[in-house]
This record gives sequence, C-alpha cells and structure tokens, in this order.
Amino acid sequence: MRHSQTFLSADITPVTFDPETAHPSLTLSLSRTSIWFDEGKDASDVQSNLRRFHYYYCVLGQQGFSTGRHYWEVDVSGKTAWRLGVARGDVDRGETATTGTSCGLWTLALKGGSLLACTDPKPTKVNVSVHLVRVGVFLDCEKEEVTFYNAVTMAPIYTFSMGTVTVSLFPFFNPCDTDDGQNTAPIQIHTPSL
Repeated sequence: MRHSQTFLSADITPVTFDPETAHPSLTLSLSRTSIWFDEGKDASDVQSNLRRFHYYYCVLGQQGFSTGRHYWEVDVSGKTAWRLGVARGDVDRGETATTGTSCGLWTLALKGGSLLACTDPKPTKVNVSVHLVRVGVFLDCEKEEVTFYNAVTMAPIYTFSMGTVTVSLFPFFNPCDTDDGQNTAPIQIHTPSL
C-alpha cells in the first residue's frame, strides 16, 4: 500500500533529534537523524540542562506539536531492543516509578523479543506477523490518538487514545543499550516518499 493512500502528503513531518535532550551516553549523527548508545563515550563535556534525559537512554525530537496530524518513520532494522513514540514536553527526564501513559509517554517497545505497547499499569503485548524493520508513528492531535504502523506494509500495529493534553507533544526515541554487543545498530529517522 502506498503512503498516499493512508496519509496526506501534508501529514508527513520532517523530524530530527534534539541534542539538548539526548542522554549523555547517546551519540547523534551530524544530520541529527541517526542515534545510538555509545558505550565508550566520554560524556564529561556534555552540558547538563533541565531538558536532558539523565537516567533512561532517551532523546526527543526537535519539533513539538499541539495541533494537526503528523507522521514520521523510524528505521529499527538490526535492533534487538528499542522504544519510540510520543512524549509530553514536560515528561520527567530522570528515573520514574512508571514509564507508561500515566507519565506522559505513548510508546511502542521491542524488549526480550516481544513487542509491547507501554501501557499502565503494565505493558500490553502486541502480536505482529513479521519482524519490524521500520515503524511509522502517526500523531493526530485533533483525535488525541497515536497510531503505530508497520511502515513497510502500512498495517496498523497499535493505537493509543491520549485524552486531552495541554502541552506540546514531541517525538520520543530510545535506542536502548548495546545488549552485550547485540544491539549496537542505530535507530534512524526515515523520510517516506509518496
């Protein structure tokens, strides 16, 4: 199925990573479209700020949204663990008791070979028929929904109903740690073509 059959071209949103929010152990490409956990990184020169994640290996997108429909894709091929989706702009940047919807995260994760929708009070296992290589994230601010797609086939995976959110929403990414060398591939923002 072509993207144009599902999304209007206006829905496809260019997204880049915001380096000011990136955990110190994450390294970004110069284009800010690829990011990975860097086990040996010297983080001593990374400036601390209130926007930076300092517990989980996360980064937000540079662009925030409060209206409209927005779609972006993330290449997760070669990964054994990842987490991505949408976050409230005021999401906690440190350790939290919960990392699901109640703390302002609407995310999908691959962990231990299982695909999970990160719901509260516990994650919801999601069954997919194929190994995901590229994930599409569709944020509809008016419908207050986030829907994930297999971006290769455009088959829907899971939809979160967000409820009313009064702050801006940002793309959210976590490439996870290296998993003893098994999870060294980056996650990359992929710009789809119509």
